[in-house]
Amino acid sequence: MFTSTNNDSFADMAFLARAYQVSKMIQVAVALELADRVADGSQSISNLALEANAKPSMLLRLCRALAAFGIFTLDDDGNLSQTARSETLRKDVKPSLYHAAMYWTSPHQWASWANLEHAVRTGGSAFDAVFGTSKFEYLKTNPEEAELFDLFMQNSPDDRHAAVVAAYDFSKVGLVVDIGGGNGALLSTILEVNPQTRGLLFDQENVVEAAHQALKDFAGRLQVQAGSFFESIPVGGDVYTMSQILHDWDDEHCLKILANTRAAMGFDKRLLVIERLLEPEAGQTNPMIYLADINMMVNLHGRERTLSEFTQLFTACGFGTPQITHTRSPFCILETISI
Repeated sequence: MFTSTNNDSFADMAFLARAYQVSKMIQVAVALELADRVADGSQSISNLALEANAKPSMLLRLCRALAAFGIFTLDDDGNLSQTARSETLRKDVKPSLYHAAMYWTSPHQWASWANLEHAVRTGGSAFDAVFGTSKFEYLKTNPEEAELFDLFMQNSPDDRHAAVVAAYDFSKVGLVVDIGGGNGALLSTILEVNPQTRGLLFDQENVVEAAHQALKDFAGRLQVQAGSFFESIPVGGDVYTMSQILHDWDDEHCLKILANTRAAMGFDKRLLVIERLLEPEAGQTNPMIYLADINMMVNLHGRERTLSEFTQLFTACGFGTPQITHTRSPFCILETISI
């Protein structure tokens, strides 16, 4: 029988092997809105249990365990208080992990990640093997999880949208066409900071239906158009943006998307691809980027890519070598010109 030692590596690995259990505890804390309930000061477990419709003795045990990981503090009298970690779980802070905590433990994520071994052994999508359909088709028939996915993308925990707008000058751009722009989170951030800029949101019909209400403040400067980027892309844009789209797809599908984009853009227009960049040698950058790559393996047929791999895709479709703009988030802006 193994006896415990002071070996830090062993302790770290012992935690990592059970980290999914902590993820689930965090999700339950978010579902009970504990961080929001103690935003203005400490609350007793008994009051929190009453407000959250939870059993007091069980909630006490959950909060003790969370506090052991620095998520909330719990005093001897059973009063729960905020910490820097639990603060990130509030709905109203920016950036917030509220939606991320719910999304990463949602039913389809939980089940598909449990099938990671299938993807590694076969090369197929773990998600497809579990559900018998693609993730995007699944979301079409599971509206609650689709709404959670949209909220997660809109409330990017890495503050991606604001980081992109802070890093890139859109002030002299006439029309921005956001390809696969979801519910318009990036485009609305661009328009808010640049009042002279107009926008066109382009995505599937079932996606953009929900965008009209979210983007009503920009009604005079914004168009919403439904369609598939595998068929055609709207023409007339000065700058085209594509945020976290290419990483969803294999090279064959990416080439189709980029070729359609190039056909719509004409000559000497700018395309901004917003993605994470893998370093050719692991360990040289944020390990969360490699975790994102495995998430693509699990859920889709896509992947994160190196700069060289993106460049090959661009040049094959009539674009120039990309220029890289780093943002304060893990995402880079790959700017390329149609040639």
